[in-house]
Amino acid sequence: MKKLISVLFFSFYGYAIIRYHFGKELIGFTETFFVLNKALAWTAGTLFLLTLFPQYQLDKFNLKRRQLGTSGYCFALVHILLILLILNPDLYPKFYSDSELNNDGYTTIFLGISSLLLFSLPLYASLQKRETLQHLYRFGRFGIYLNILHVTSIGAKGWFIPTNWPYFMPPITLIFVAQAALIILINKFVLKKNK
Repeated sequence: MKKLISVLFFSFYGYAIIRYHFGKELIGFTETFFVLNKALAWTAGTLFLLTLFPQYQLDKFNLKRRQLGTSGYCFALVHILLILLILNPDLYPKFYSDSELNNDGYTTIFLGISSLLLFSLPLYASLQKRETLQHLYRFGRFGIYLNILHVTSIGAKGWFIPTNWPYFMPPITLIFVAQAALIILINKFVLKKNK
């Protein structure tokens, strides 16, 4: 499990470093945390997505849904704490109008917080380990869908302008949503059929 998380995080962080530090020339103290936060969020979202796979598939890689979800939640918490420290018009111009949060900013924040609240329900059930709380695990799936909307609201406007992509590297938001769609489709139409 630790190896998987390390591979995911450092792969995502490497991509973010090349795209933002080198490609967009974001150099500076605050910018360093901005780029780090990209990797934290991407890792959190990916770990949550992996919980969609049936346990019999996860067993092949010695993975447990509970561990994936808990690890994803920890990464998401660090992501949120960091975003509270660096959220400003210079790094997130799409979220501001005249130095005030605009509708795009509020929508993105609302979707992010709502998804974390939904993820909190299966986390609570996991920590309690009571049969009567099993139904709370279902809310994790809704949290994943809200998280996809959260990520889409951040980057969708710049997805289909390749000339604006540094080194022609697609935006992380686009990669994540494509990755999410692929995992959802594989889980729904391939793995469940072959079970």
